[in-house]
Amino acid sequence: MNITKLLGLIVGTAGTTGVAHKPNRRSAADSQADFAVLVKRFQGPLFGFLGRMGFGQAQSEDLAQETFLRAWQALAQYDAQRAEFSTWLFTIARNLAINERCRASNHHEVWEGSMPIDMPSQELGPSEVLARAQQREQLRSALAQLAAGDRCVLALAYVSELDLASIARIEGCTTGAVKTRLHRARTRLAEILENPNA
Repeated sequence: MNITKLLGLIVGTAGTTGVAHKPNRRSAADSQADFAVLVKRFQGPLFGFLGRMGFGQAQSEDLAQETFLRAWQALAQYDAQRAEFSTWLFTIARNLAINERCRASNHHEVWEGSMPIDMPSQELGPSEVLARAQQREQLRSALAQLAAGDRCVLALAYVSELDLASIARIEGCTTGAVKTRLHRARTRLAEILENPNA
């Protein structure tokens, strides 16, 4: 697919970036500039997704970079009729994340670094900041106990805020299966949070 056409589909500009280009005469620099716009658009949600999959900042950055590289290399194979670009991109990221987890399965799975700490607002006192930090740590610990597939559907639904149909395309299953997996993941997460020592 032509990168300008793809960018137009995503940002709603009907296939142009504001500059008239003939498709056969587009330079590599034009395509790279257009793809850079896509990277800027999706890097935040992609980092968030990978972080919630249990990867630290450095690993998330590496996996995101590999995701964008593979997307760039396979851009000609992208079919906008089959899936939205975000769905296609998150499918690549999901597969890379699962492969990374499988590759590292011989090692004890640990979270790299810690969850990002939100800056407290002027209204929060020390006890509220401590309580929130403890809640984040409890959530991080509970998420680490979930299977990678459960973390994945939770991250896609709540971090990336994708709809069930998009998650189903990424996961390669039906919407009904996603609903079931999401329900089971939420239930398991609640059980872990209620009884962390079990």
